Amino acid sequence: MRYGVIGNSGAIALVHENGSIDWCCLPRFDSPSAFGALLDDGAGRFRVCAHGDATSRQIYLARTAILRTEFDDGETAFMVVDFMPRYRDGQSWHRPPEIIRIIKPLRGRPTVRVQFDPKLNYARGETTVAIKDGSVVATNGLESVYVYSSLPLQNVVSGEPVPLDTDHFILLSYHEKFETPALAYANEAFEKTRECWEAWSDESRLPRLWSDEVLRSAITLKLLTYDETGAMVAAATTSLPEAIGEQRNWDYRYCWLRDASLVLESLKSIGHFQEAKAFIGFLLRLFESKQTSVQILYRVDGRTDLAEKTLPHLKGYKNSVPVRIGNDACRQRQNDIFGEVLHTIHLYYHHYQFERMPTEVWSMVKFMVNTAVRDWSSTDAGIWELRHQRKHFTHSKMLSWVAVDRGIRIARDIGKNDVASEWAPVADAIRNDILRKGWKRRVGSFTQTYGSKFLDVSLLQAARLGFVEVTDPRWIGTVRKCEEALCRDGFVFRYTNADDYGKPKSAFVPASLWMAKALHTIGETEKSRHLLENVLAHANHVGLLSEDIDVYTGELLGNFPQAYSHMAVINAAILLSKGSG
Repeated sequence: MRYGVIGNSGAIALVHENGSIDWCCLPRFDSPSAFGALLDDGAGRFRVCAHGDATSRQIYLARTAILRTEFDDGETAFMVVDFMPRYRDGQSWHRPPEIIRIIKPLRGRPTVRVQFDPKLNYARGETTVAIKDGSVVATNGLESVYVYSSLPLQNVVSGEPVPLDTDHFILLSYHEKFETPALAYANEAFEKTRECWEAWSDESRLPRLWSDEVLRSAITLKLLTYDETGAMVAAATTSLPEAIGEQRNWDYRYCWLRDASLVLESLKSIGHFQEAKAFIGFLLRLFESKQTSVQILYRVDGRTDLAEKTLPHLKGYKNSVPVRIGNDACRQRQNDIFGEVLHTIHLYYHHYQFERMPTEVWSMVKFMVNTAVRDWSSTDAGIWELRHQRKHFTHSKMLSWVAVDRGIRIARDIGKNDVASEWAPVADAIRNDILRKGWKRRVGSFTQTYGSKFLDVSLLQAARLGFVEVTDPRWIGTVRKCEEALCRDGFVFRYTNADDYGKPKSAFVPASLWMAKALHTIGETEKSRHLLENVLAHANHVGLLSEDIDVYTGELLGNFPQAYSHMAVINAAILLSKGSG
């Protein structure tokens, strides 16, 4: 997965180390793609590269989300600086849906070639490209994008090479400009965007060890946050397969309440609290009514229209089909989400005590706890979102307990003792149910579902959430048994038993990091450090991670970059760094 990502907390693009933007959806994360070569070579790209053979090298500018790609043919060299503008303009934020590419000669008189080949609307229908009024306009039905450049526009359209004698720029915008921008606009946007990212990075409280990796993960999480609403997408892409040639291809460009809560917890741990506040605001808008029907995931603007469709005209990543847009997991019941959200709310208002909890948040807390009280004993699709099975997942039960437990703590903190007393017997009932049905003495571990013998890495969340103490023999047994059952060649699987699509074939990146944390809690510090460093060693050339890894080849698989993976890097690095001498 040889891509860097650029973005501005509104939209995002994947830039290959060869200078090609192969994935970009405008004007925001979940919009139709303008460039989709990632999923089909004929689905559009926007490439700036050398004319002729040249080596390329791609890095991030330190403490930023700005990419620098250098091209060198041995005699001449140039670089392309890619970014999406993001900075304060007075009292408001300037983060337009646009990409700026600044091209700078470094040695000799290099020749550059542009391949501007957009395919709007997921390459459905025809996209026409024409030069009009000082810009290149690409149109597909009612959709359009605009390109402005100091390079000859005819060469941008034709792909004819252009010799570089000075700096140039190309600006791709979803909106038509009133005035034609010049190089000065691009340079000013670059400086302001660089300063903005550096200032954000300087606010980060980084661990003593793995600080560079933690900061890159934090920046990536910020890129996946939608500033307008506080929502956070699970990943920037859709349909990158968990295993090549299989059908585990999902659209992750949406906000999962569970994922967003965990990610925001990790950002808080390194000093970024504003994102947590914005996410709670997003939740409040979702649950304005006490009769709201809760979905597992939402669009970044809070809309619920996520009906899943396939795009049969696209070949898929490495011919892995189907390509999906939308996600039918929105219709599932996943009982664990309330626990994760309420855990985050409790941390924000009562553990960290950032601000006094307003009454509308208390209404939301009661709504979520009462929903958990009503539903905890029912089957659900679980954290792994099984499509055709509903079971009594032990992890879901544990998180239902967390939901009620955190509700009780919040109620007591604000003096609502009668409510806390009403919920307390339910928390005890859930806990007793789990200890009776989810713990298997003959296995020596909690198990994936009631009545089964299978292990599941989600069980390693039990200590983090306070369901068991790290000294509890049941916790130690669960860690040992999960290590034995789920570890493969330095990586960790979610589970190894068959699901709707057979047995999983790739390791889940966060699972290795959850295992690292769990082993650390029982004194296995050398093993835990090895797991963390093995994951970091398999990040791509600019430090980014996807959802899964092929345990045999080390190839990154699944949607990219994955918020869950980078969140887990932060959490594991902080814990293991504290435990190092």
